Amino acid sequence: MTQNPPPFAPRGEALLHFRKWLRHGRSVAALTPSGQALSAASVSRVSSKDPQTIVELGAGTGAVTRAAAARMHPDSRLIAIECDPDFARMLEQTVPRAEAVCASAMSLQAILAARGVTQVDVVLNGLPTPSLPPAQRAAIYQAIARLPGRPWVSQLTVMPWVYLRFYRRFFEEVRFAPAWRNLPPAGVYHCRGLRCAH
Repeated sequence: MTQNPPPFAPRGEALLHFRKWLRHGRSVAALTPSGQALSAASVSRVSSKDPQTIVELGAGTGAVTRAAAARMHPDSRLIAIECDPDFARMLEQTVPRAEAVCASAMSLQAILAARGVTQVDVVLNGLPTPSLPPAQRAAIYQAIARLPGRPWVSQLTVMPWVYLRFYRRFFEEVRFAPAWRNLPPAGVYHCRGLRCAH
């Protein structure tokens, strides 16, 4: 199967993202949407050959969502969860292959149960996990730990290698993939085997 490159970001995405960052600061995680290099690194666990169920947390305006949709198998399912209504509307309009859900990541189990999901293969995590309040982070990790299957969790970062020790506290297996061509340089922690949520 020939893979098409992810489509360019829709007009207005960067401006909307910047305005949200000004208003909400670190809760938006980054100043701008993920670049193509970072988005491509984020979806490396998404298979073009085998059907999967892919869940995205903190989908934002859809930069990684578009990369996943372009890469995934035609029979795969992509559920993109985003709590900001403006971001979620943009997801619906620009990534029709994704099921855009406007909700908190802490509602993950209820969201999947309502959609009859019985297996999750990949979690694309765009949330600023290290800077989340500990109780919120624990709730999200507990929800991930209860997911059916043993999914890869691909966590974006704009601070390469800084949080390696942090993720090794929580996961049995952690691999870091740098994205030097991203501006600023960034990367992805690909993690599996969540062992604790505290």
